[in-house]
Amino acid sequence: MSNASALEATHASAEISHDVQRPARDRSDPALLDAVERDPVSAIDPAVRAVIARDMRRWTRRYIFPTVRVLTTLFIYAIIMLKRILPMRLESMAALSSWTCWFSRRFAGPEAQQVMLRHFIIETQLVNFVARNASRGCVPEVDLLPTQIEELGDWHGQNAVALHDANVMNLFIDLGETEGVDVDTRRPANQLDFSMLEMPELRIHTEGQWVRFDLPTVLYVSAALIALFFSDRTIERAVNSFQLDESLLAAIANMTGEESLRALTPVKFTHWVGTTGDPARDLHWHILVHEEAYGRLLRLKARAAQRSIAA
Repeated sequence: MSNASALEATHASAEISHDVQRPARDRSDPALLDAVERDPVSAIDPAVRAVIARDMRRWTRRYIFPTVRVLTTLFIYAIIMLKRILPMRLESMAALSSWTCWFSRRFAGPEAQQVMLRHFIIETQLVNFVARNASRGCVPEVDLLPTQIEELGDWHGQNAVALHDANVMNLFIDLGETEGVDVDTRRPANQLDFSMLEMPELRIHTEGQWVRFDLPTVLYVSAALIALFFSDRTIERAVNSFQLDESLLAAIANMTGEESLRALTPVKFTHWVGTTGDPARDLHWHILVHEEAYGRLLRLKARAAQRSIAA
């Protein structure tokens, strides 16, 4: 397969599978990941759910991930404590960009790359959806749309990980400082702008990989690298950015009427500063929350388009 988006190929195979009779299964012993992949209640695209399920079936999730999770979690808290004790500042954005890109190219499986890249794009699109529809263009929008691993380390000269946390926080600061912002009133779907919800083609790196780790393993190693190379201030901002999902999804729910979005966010207290004790797990949940919210907005967009055609 070429580097044209593997998601498109997966989506095509998912569509074909509707016409193919599935093999009989043991109904007394159903497979967990079959349920994850085929759950019709989830708004996540079936092709993306297939990618997630395939990632979870990797042998590394069962045999490597448990050890990585324990070691990296201990390392994260040790390095944070060390940074707060030592008088000098231990940080290097350039080193973070270099090491995360090298690790992802050599060790992140194709599914992990797809989900990570999609997350940066989806978060940008959710931020822009709120900014555009709540302020009629008065709140600045963002352009963080990386389509390959290299762009996570260098997005117009900035590290994408640090930038995407800053983008969310700047959104709410801008909303709070801008006259005429309305994040409370429901709008008819035909009055909402969905034009930013387009997924660009992703370029997935598969050449020269040493091991193809699953997404949870990649996220825990990435979190350890972030703790090592971020400043204490930037670490605190990154860890606490997850709480803003509560406000982000509440704003989208208010404007669209999609009340189910309010139940998605796992960290419920926007004004609480701290950590649940497992920042890499929170990051994984954060990614899945945004995937679900994105899928529900796409459904709403499709319904609005159908009503427009019918009218």
